[in-house]
Amino acid sequence: MSPKPDYANYDPYRIDTIQEVDRILQQLLQQGILLRMHNGNANQSVITTLLDLDYDNETIVIDSAAQQTFNDQLISSETAYFDAILNGVAIKFQVDSLYGTLFEDRAALAGALPSFLYRIQRRETFRIRPTLENTPSCTVLLNDEPHQFEVYDISSSGLALIDPNERLTERINSTLANSTLSLPQVGETVVDLRLVRTQAQILQNGKKLPLIGCAFQHLEPQQQMRIQNFITNEERLQIARERGLA
Repeated sequence: MSPKPDYANYDPYRIDTIQEVDRILQQLLQQGILLRMHNGNANQSVITTLLDLDYDNETIVIDSAAQQTFNDQLISSETAYFDAILNGVAIKFQVDSLYGTLFEDRAALAGALPSFLYRIQRRETFRIRPTLENTPSCTVLLNDEPHQFEVYDISSSGLALIDPNERLTERINSTLANSTLSLPQVGETVVDLRLVRTQAQILQNGKKLPLIGCAFQHLEPQQQMRIQNFITNEERLQIARERGLA
């Protein structure tokens, strides 16, 4: 297991003012912001939301994970860690004294209201891997010819393209301007992609799936909104399926 986050490294971003902490938590609650919940290893996490902020009892209530074993692990450790993106800024906090409870007749987790959190001004976003039926595609121009690639995962700052024939490998550190990103249920948007790295996903059969990591360049607000709308819709769909609601 990876070591738990060393939040002390982010001291310049630490918010200790109770009024400001409460304001940010209220925004997360009121806007229904999706949270990534984990026990210190962000690679093993679930997506959840805040359910309630009880200031009289100094308690925060979070929707529990669909897998009870995951909830039990968090309760056993008595601490859960949370990551979110609020208005394009990364928010990180932890909830201590964690225990299982009920909220409006459904299972939930509760703990002590955070006394501090971290608002990290640099862009830190987590990626989502779309479902098969909602896989986006991206058409790029190579030698003035259009070529379509499937999107492996996507965040508000970039994406990874599946490059089975490794046609993009030699173009690392270049920019593919006017690429057309097709987002199911949202539509198309034209973006500039900076090819920043090669990577590979190892499939269950042992084969290598070549990927190209790309960063969005100079996104306009409308482009950002379309991409974020797709990510939000896809996250909500995956949460609903995990809970048997879709």
